[in-house]
Amino acid sequence: MGRARIYFASAALVGLTCAALPTLAQAQEADTNLADVRDQGVMERARPGYDPVGIRAGSFMVFPTASVGESYNDNIYATSNNTVDDFITTLSAGISANSVWGRHALSLSGGVTQQLYADKSDEDRFNWNLGGAGRLDISRDTALNGSARYAQLHEDRGNPNSPTTSQEPIEYNLFNAATNLSHRFNRVNASVGVEYNNYDYKDATTLGGANIDQDYRDRDEYTETARLGYFVSPDTNVYVEGRFDQRRYDLTTPAGNRDSDGWAALVGTEFQISRLTQGNVYVGYQERDYKAAALSSTQGLAYGIDVEWFATPLTTVTVSGDSRVEETTVGAASGYDRNSLSVNVDHELLRNVILSGGVSYTNNDFNDNPRNDDTTGATVGVKYLINRNFDLGLNYTYTNRDSNTAGFDYTRNVVGLKLTGKL
Repeated sequence: MGRARIYFASAALVGLTCAALPTLAQAQEADTNLADVRDQGVMERARPGYDPVGIRAGSFMVFPTASVGESYNDNIYATSNNTVDDFITTLSAGISANSVWGRHALSLSGGVTQQLYADKSDEDRFNWNLGGAGRLDISRDTALNGSARYAQLHEDRGNPNSPTTSQEPIEYNLFNAATNLSHRFNRVNASVGVEYNNYDYKDATTLGGANIDQDYRDRDEYTETARLGYFVSPDTNVYVEGRFDQRRYDLTTPAGNRDSDGWAALVGTEFQISRLTQGNVYVGYQERDYKAAALSSTQGLAYGIDVEWFATPLTTVTVSGDSRVEETTVGAASGYDRNSLSVNVDHELLRNVILSGGVSYTNNDFNDNPRNDDTTGATVGVKYLINRNFDLGLNYTYTNRDSNTAGFDYTRNVVGLKLTGKL
């Protein structure tokens, strides 16, 4: 039955692709009047003739999308040995509605994703999300932003916290809500914000049918942020920022009470250098203290980078990375220090053909535990914009985790083809 579902979905993918092929000849024509838009990323700029027009609904523009994809994963369980491969069909649909008001703003969105495995149907997963965001323009210099989202998700098998003995991926529900108030006084700007996350994990079972309790991972996370900045020029804002957060667990875990309090003091800048580079960079100090005496505190360097370099009108290079303290339930570890860095390149080969590639590195250093993971990754892909209503993407992803703890190493290769329809 599983194979039949996959073959039917694969046939649908091929059929939809063939249905779109009559427009390919027109789509291959490059735009010879390309403007120099180096202050805008390749993936962000407007492409007349290839962008969906949307559906007008009163004072909102509605954008529906749907996609069907087929991929091959040579290590679906992210294991060191005895790897298992499979073909996966992914069906997705989503919709967003954005206001077109002169003042204020409101956006609503939702989506569903169904993954179907050809052989290992226990891996089949259905995810969905629903949410919205808005902005209230109190005055020309003052705005109140807010957002809320609820989602049913699952952990990838390669997640550092994923139980290796689970028969199926770990599912969880996530509710997120955030608000931020910002104001500008001439060159001085200030903002305060709060964010709330609630994680609700679902139990799983081993291959032998034994229960794997995940309720002790359920928690609430609260974050408060305050920032004060100064525009040294119209394109450069220098700021100081303070962050405070509290993480509260519903139950006592096997390692004790994992409740913790954290804070960070940062200095950074948001900038745009001519039309070639823009981004945000910060550095500072962070610390996290745990309620349980057996769980060690962690402290050290805090940093973040998110910079776009518009190398040419057709090429955008993006560098991003940060350091943070993540939650974990591995052994007696209080948490793990995560440091990451990635470089991605997007190149507009033709107006409707976009090449992408990137490399990434992440180090997870577990506190109170000898485990240390180095994860490297690489991606390459091409996106073909057929017309306003269809695009076709082909992607390859490589992931390698090198751990000093036996059983946590893995290498994975994934190649996939996806057709997306949009209005």
